[in-house]
Amino acid sequence: MHQINPELLHKAKQWRNNIVFHQEVLGKPFKFTSTWGIFSPEKLDDGSLMLLDHIDFRSDDNSIDLGCGYGVLGMTAARECPQGQHLLIDKDFVAVEYAKLNCQNNQLHNATVMLSNGFYHVDKTCKFSLVMSNLPAKASKEQHYLYLIDAYQAMEIGARFYVVTINGLRDFMKRSFGEVFGNATKVKQGKTYTITMAVKEN
Repeated sequence: MHQINPELLHKAKQWRNNIVFHQEVLGKPFKFTSTWGIFSPEKLDDGSLMLLDHIDFRSDDNSIDLGCGYGVLGMTAARECPQGQHLLIDKDFVAVEYAKLNCQNNQLHNATVMLSNGFYHVDKTCKFSLVMSNLPAKASKEQHYLYLIDAYQAMEIGARFYVVTINGLRDFMKRSFGEVFGNATKVKQGKTYTITMAVKEN
C-alpha cells in the first residue's frame, strides 16, 4: 500500500499555515496575511505597487478595488482617502476572507469587502469616484469589457479608472477604454507593466 512521504506531509502542514508579512506601501507599513492559492501570497506584486505609485488619491474618494485579492489596492485607498468609503470585491471567496482579515488587522474601518463576480453583486445605487484594478492577464476579452462597462455605469462624472496590466495588454486597454469611456491615457509604462487611466467625462 502506497504511503505519502512523511517529509512531504510535514511540509504540507506548514503550507496550510497563514503567510504573514509586513510591507510598506507609499512609505507606510501594512501587515498582510495570505495563503497559498491567492495571487502573490508572499509579497506584494510589482504591478500593484507600480499602480499605487501613480494613482491620484483624493481624501474624499469613494473607491472600488475590482478583483481585490487579499486587498492591497483597496486598503491603500482606505488609508489615503479617510473621508471616503471603500469597497473591495473579488470572485474568489478565499481572497475575500483574507482581504477582510487584512482590513480588520490594519484598522481600516472605512473599507468593506464582499464576494462579487465583477460588479454583479454590487449595489446599483453605489457610485464611485475611483476605480482600481490589477486586471488578470488570463481573463477573457469579454470579461474585460464587462468590467469596463459595469464600472462606467457605477462611476460618478469625473471619476477615474486606473488599471495595471502586463505590457502585452496595453494596446487592448487603450482601445477598450476608448470604446467605453471615449478616452484613455497611458500613465506609465515600465519593463513589464503599463498603467492606463480613463475618466468618465459625462
